[in-house]
Parts: sequence; C-alpha cells; structure tokens
Amino acid sequence: MKILLTLAFLLSAIVATAQSDIYQSDLGALRSLLQKTPSYKAQIKGSKRLSYNELSKHLATEPTADLNSFEQFSKLSHLLFPIRDNHLGFYQQPDYSHFKDSVSISNYITSEEFQHYPKVELNIDSLKNVLIQKPADSIEGIYHYGKSYRVGLFRSGDKEYLGVVVDSDVKLWKKGQIAVRLYQSGPDSFKAIYGHPLYKYYFLQNNEKLRNQTLLNSQFYAYGAHNQYTKRQYQTDFVNIPIGASKFELKRIAADVQYLLIQSFQVNTATRQKSKAFYESIKDSLTAAYLILDLRNNEGGARKEMIKYFKLLKAYSRNGNLYVLQNNGTLSQAEIVTLKLKKLKNTTTAGQTTKGMLSYGSNYGKREKLPSGRFELYITDMKGNRKFLKYEDHGIEPDVELYHASDWVDQVIERIRFSKSIVSETNRMH
Repeated sequence: MKILLTLAFLLSAIVATAQSDIYQSDLGALRSLLQKTPSYKAQIKGSKRLSYNELSKHLATEPTADLNSFEQFSKLSHLLFPIRDNHLGFYQQPDYSHFKDSVSISNYITSEEFQHYPKVELNIDSLKNVLIQKPADSIEGIYHYGKSYRVGLFRSGDKEYLGVVVDSDVKLWKKGQIAVRLYQSGPDSFKAIYGHPLYKYYFLQNNEKLRNQTLLNSQFYAYGAHNQYTKRQYQTDFVNIPIGASKFELKRIAADVQYLLIQSFQVNTATRQKSKAFYESIKDSLTAAYLILDLRNNEGGARKEMIKYFKLLKAYSRNGNLYVLQNNGTLSQAEIVTLKLKKLKNTTTAGQTTKGMLSYGSNYGKREKLPSGRFELYITDMKGNRKFLKYEDHGIEPDVELYHASDWVDQVIERIRFSKSIVSETNRMH
C-alpha cells in the first residue's frame, strides 16, 4: 500500500511539474511575441516597462500547477492588458470537430472534457435569487444571451467578476459553468474573457464596455444572431444593423433625404468587387439636400477603399447636409473615416461611441501558436498613428447621442425636420 501511495504521489508531482513547465513556456513565448509588436514598442517604455516587467515576474512566480486551462489562459491574458491595441487577438485553439453535427455535439457533452469545463461550486439557485434583486444599473445581475441561456454575473474579487450559467435552454451550457470573467479597468469598462457560446473555447476581449445594461462587445455571431449579454431581454435592437443586411445600399427615404449604407472597406475579392460596382453606381447620385450615411457595424478594412468614399462625401458636404450614424460596431478604418468626416462642414455624427480599435492593424493576419499548442495570438504588424491612440479603447463620441429604444434613422429624420422648422421660422421672422 505504501508503495502504491508513493507511486501515486510521484505521478501527481510529475504531472504538476509538467503543467507548470508548459505554462512557463507559454508565458515566455507570449511575452516574446508581444514585445515584437509595434504597439508594445511604442507604449511600454520607462516606468511602464518597469511595471510590465513586474507583472511578468509576478505571473511567472505564481503557483500554476493545479490550475485548469481556463485559469492559465486568464493569467496569460494579463500580459495583453497594459497594451492599448485592440487589433491584437488572444484565444484558445478551438476544436470544431466537437460541433460539426448533432452526433458530435452529443458525444462532446458526455465527454470528460465537457464535464471538466470550468465551473463554480456554488448553490446556483441561491446565487440566482440574490442577483435577481440587484438594481438595473449594477454590474452584477442576470444577463441573457438571446433565448439560449442566462448568466449570473457577481463580484468575485477586487474589481473582478464571474459570470456563471444559472439556467440554460441549450445542451452546450450547464448550470455553474463559467461563461464570463471581467476585470474592471475603468468606469463600466473591462478586460473580458469569454467562453464562446457555440464552440466553448476561451478568448480575450481586451476592450469591453457596459452600456444600457449590455456588454457591447459580447457579440459572437453564434446561433445566427447578433446576441449580446444583456439584462434587457427580447427587445428590438435598433443599435445594430441586422445580420444578413446588404453591405452597400443607397435609397431615397424622403423627398429630400437619401440613405447610404456602407458596412465594409474590406479588400477581399468578393467585397472589393461589390464595392467597386456600388461606388460606380452612386458617385453621381448623391443629390438630396440631406444624406444619412450609415456606418454602423462597419468592419473597417483598407484605406484605399475608405478614401474613395470619403472624397465623394467631402464633395457632397460642400452643399448638402450629412448625418453619420455610428455605433460600437463602427471600428478600425470606419473610425478613421468618422474622424475625417467630423471635420467637414454641414456634418453631424449621431448614435453611440465607436469601438476604439483604430490605432494599429495587421497587414498579413499572422497567427502564432504558443508552445503548448493550446493558445494562439493574432499579431498586429502595422505601426500605429499617435494621433489615434487617444481614441483606442475609448472610441469616438458622437455629436448627438441617440436613444437605443427607437429606430435610429427615424430619430435622425426627426432632427432634420426639427432643424428645418427652426430655419424656416428664423427666415420668416426676418
């Protein structure tokens, strides 16, 4: 018996040491990769470099042998927290084979991997009852992910929150499993780690915001919808462009108002061809006195695609009145063009603060796996523009904030009608 116990102890010690060595290798490799990025080189200097070195040392000396992959991923993610570069991506390698059909999903949810998915040992029903009582403006509370499952978000430490499943209508999520971890970085701002709603891998969202009782950057395009973690269940979404909408559109919505939708400046073959044909069809068609340019959920792209539209809109603004719709899904090159448009005369931006993801970028979409093979870093390679850095994380505020509870285009038209009535009354008085 003593021999068996001794062997068991030695085996567990070997496994623990191996786990620690794997973590240390990943930590060193991740730091080395980040140090080569333009954003690290530009930002982590002087006292920030000293603080970063202390952070790295702390992460290296913390005990990790008994931590699961979720906890190790959370610790590794801290190396990205001080770097303001929201084009960087860090995530666990997904195993899509679990989700290719109903049989593979059924096999997965009975597997040891699923049974050991990170979870808390709490009385979930009691937790739910406590969180239901939290005020609407509290960070803590019950958040809905569409109609699929509900997460209870509660404070788990100093400026730290955990979101655990409190009930679920889908097989992939069970009570007690951890779906969200938030590290508060500012007022209603967070570094967030999510379990993907459909594929269950962990990933870092380095720029999360809580607005209107909703975690804005928790859109994962799972289950075919623009779902977000929100306390406001089943309400019509007026903030985002619907999934499946055309990327490009021009139409007249009133005798004196045109509506122009541009959702992308990407240069992949399909989008570039659509953009070229669309641009040629509209370049002489912006003739209404008022133009609503919709840049909501514009995914950004290349400057050469953006600049042709900017020149067209600049010419229009000399005589026409331009209103630009923006939201948290307006990002990257779309944020850059928003800044340029704000400088034009007869131009008003309206909607919601943009994402704050415009200072850097990636020419080649390079990805690097860490030594363990479990995690991967999406690397940025474009030097940032210093004048944009103040908008990274925070985003670009609109001139006019629109209400989330009614149609945004209608709100802008109402403003147009109001401004016209003021002008008419002023002219009449004179």
